[in-house]
Amino acid sequence: MKEKIKSLLLLFLVITSMYLTYKLWISFLQNEFLFIDKKSTNTKVDIFRIIRPEYTFVSIQGKVYLVSNADFSFSLWEKTVDFINSTKEEKISESDDNSWEYAQKDTFIRFLLGKNINTDLLKDNFSNRDSWFRKINSNIYVREIVVNIEKNQIFLRDAANKKFYSLNYSKMGDLKNIIKTLPKEDVTVCESVYEEGKDYFEKNVYIPSLTFSINKISNKMTSFKADHHFLKKFFTNISIVRKITENDGCTVYTDGLRSLRLYQNGFMEFYNTISEASSTDKIFALNKSIAFLEEIGIKADNIYLVDFKQEKGEYTFYFNYIFDYPLRIFQKEMSNFPIEINISNGNIQYARVLYLDLTSNGNYLISHTKLKQSLLMSLKNINWQQTISDLKIGYLYYEGQFIPVWIGEGKDKEFFINIFNGKLIYNGV
Repeated sequence: MKEKIKSLLLLFLVITSMYLTYKLWISFLQNEFLFIDKKSTNTKVDIFRIIRPEYTFVSIQGKVYLVSNADFSFSLWEKTVDFINSTKEEKISESDDNSWEYAQKDTFIRFLLGKNINTDLLKDNFSNRDSWFRKINSNIYVREIVVNIEKNQIFLRDAANKKFYSLNYSKMGDLKNIIKTLPKEDVTVCESVYEEGKDYFEKNVYIPSLTFSINKISNKMTSFKADHHFLKKFFTNISIVRKITENDGCTVYTDGLRSLRLYQNGFMEFYNTISEASSTDKIFALNKSIAFLEEIGIKADNIYLVDFKQEKGEYTFYFNYIFDYPLRIFQKEMSNFPIEINISNGNIQYARVLYLDLTSNGNYLISHTKLKQSLLMSLKNINWQQTISDLKIGYLYYEGQFIPVWIGEGKDKEFFINIFNGKLIYNGV
């Protein structure tokens, strides 16, 4: 009987020791990871470079040009922001649809921003213009900014509240001088596709009016070769990380609290179950997202913010790589953008990243006639019930290929049409 009691007591002590060791080990891992996670936010993000236009048009005396060079587009954006920050507006007022339409006449610059860029994120760009953000709307989501140089006005389109605002200035000489002589190699002549009496397009939707050139691009990186140095970016103690090879060829690494899934096509997904509640705001969360991306090898200078969602202290940021034309991703059950970061309670909970290292292999030349015909014919063949408000030329990453496409946007849907053959790839339904 005594021997049984001793055995049971010994077993109890062993189990207790194992439990306490486990709790101590897990607590150590959590504290160590959270320390590193907080440390990464010390990196100060240049939000001005992250929040930038995705598409830019310039019009001089009624002739419209698409800016087909990312550096030139950013230069125009930079000078416009400098003007706003250094010049006091004379009047701020709400405008109507007609004023917005007339803003895009004569000489103007039109910037198309991401999907949901709101005031809290823009304020860091327009550093000393907090006053006019308060006068406009505390929850404005800017989709477009039009600088009408002839009228000395800057117009904002608030997509969330369906409103327009105008900022009036006494003069815009500095901005007028910038676009007097456009670099012809950086712009493409355009024409409107709007037709009176037809509801395919809203006014001020443009396509190239001459033979159009777009790069043939491909990705040099096709698969991951994870080593200890790479894994250390995600795990604090790689000695306890297990490797699992799945039937579809994906490789998963996990320590029980975090997991890293590597796809053969260059995608990676990171999940983190460790959480420490802490208050945060959009700018803090954006900084944390960029710091994380920098740590895993994505340079902040190569990406921009294209979409943003917020819900009860949870922030999701969508980033795109900077190209001359926008990039979209078509992959089942994934968003349209190559980088997605989710932050909840101040901690990175989820990250999905497509690593890209693009190279150009010449270019495609497309005649204006073929460009327009393929677009109009495809629109007749698809069941599209909305007027097209935006139409961009871009790339769709689809089945390992970068396909030149039309990116069409309606009220709340988006579609992709192959530029060469006019075939619908996705109709947003």
